[in-house]
Amino acid sequence: MPRLPKEVSVRMKKVWSGLKMQNSHKVPNLGKSTTCIPVGMNHTVHTVGRAPSPAKQLSWRLPKVSAIVVNWNGMEFLPTCLDSLYRQSYKNLEVIVVDCASKDESVSWMLQNYPKTKVIALQEDPGPPAAINLATRQAEGDYILILNNDVILPEHLVEKMAEELSKDENCVINPVVIHWEGEYVGSGISDSWFGRYLYYFIKANGDSPFYPSTACCLCTKGILLKNPLNEALFMYEDTEWGWRLQLKKIRLKVLKGSYFLHKGSGSQDTSYSPKTAYLVGRAELATTYICFKLATCFLLSPIILLEITRRIFRYIRKKKLKSIYTYFKGKASFFAEFSTYRKIRKIVQKDRQLNDKEILKRMIGSIGFEKQAKEEWISRRNKGEILYAPKAKPIKEKVIC
Repeated sequence: MPRLPKEVSVRMKKVWSGLKMQNSHKVPNLGKSTTCIPVGMNHTVHTVGRAPSPAKQLSWRLPKVSAIVVNWNGMEFLPTCLDSLYRQSYKNLEVIVVDCASKDESVSWMLQNYPKTKVIALQEDPGPPAAINLATRQAEGDYILILNNDVILPEHLVEKMAEELSKDENCVINPVVIHWEGEYVGSGISDSWFGRYLYYFIKANGDSPFYPSTACCLCTKGILLKNPLNEALFMYEDTEWGWRLQLKKIRLKVLKGSYFLHKGSGSQDTSYSPKTAYLVGRAELATTYICFKLATCFLLSPIILLEITRRIFRYIRKKKLKSIYTYFKGKASFFAEFSTYRKIRKIVQKDRQLNDKEILKRMIGSIGFEKQAKEEWISRRNKGEILYAPKAKPIKEKVIC
């Protein structure tokens, strides 16, 4: 493993989570020299001088996967994230890191230690949606793997995800999300807003989550190009994106026997911070307005008001009074930028293929799906069918990159 700053190497001891990833697959040598290719006024792509021979890996006949990692001051997490990518058994893999104007040494460290990685260094932070959309347009792969910088992937995960996607490319693939410390987090993302409230009255079990977890998900490049992430939201784009995919009958699929490790909020503020409150306040109104019919918005307005009230009490309980102010400031920003969201809504409503009744059924069903998925995962782990040791020591083999 490349030499790291002391503060990074100390924290890495808690990270590797017992992933038994052997170093039996070496990454092809792509050359030592790098070149800088200007691709606009405000960012630069760093890439390698020559490409490897496809004959070196038989697996290169499979669809190429472009892994896109969005980074913002993530020096603490990049070593483990990138190492887990370069240890993948799936070798037809391109790694792209979009650095959103980090103030730490992320870019220089990657260029020195991971010369095969295509680094897109932005001069300003446009937010994860814009970063992912930019990298998707430049990606060479037929499949796009979206990743947070604070994730760790087991050795065969990309291979399993690509194999599953090849069976049905009109979907988005999610593994099960496990926290670094070993706790079950979720199988995709259920609808914790309308679906959660309505589930109290209408018990239903669906066959999938409602939103994808963009911490680690795989889809075709075509799906992302036709359905780009909403750059107007800056963050919490996965909810709005997943809802739009549902409207187009693009389903979500969870690999129930596979998982990835996720730290959570690796490069973000905490859940109750003023910045997060602002982004949540805006995203709630924007997502509902863009994806629902206006009549449905009116009928569900009591739930909208109930959720606003619940969130205010949560801020009060956490003694985050400033977050209450920024939460409503975020909602005010929605109305200030209403013309932008109206244009987006017009396109979404024109292209939708499902009515709101079916959407609500899927939202409610996602709650039941998550309950069953969690019970199944815990049961399989207790029986020893799923093995991982989150608190194991990090491996010491060097990654060739």
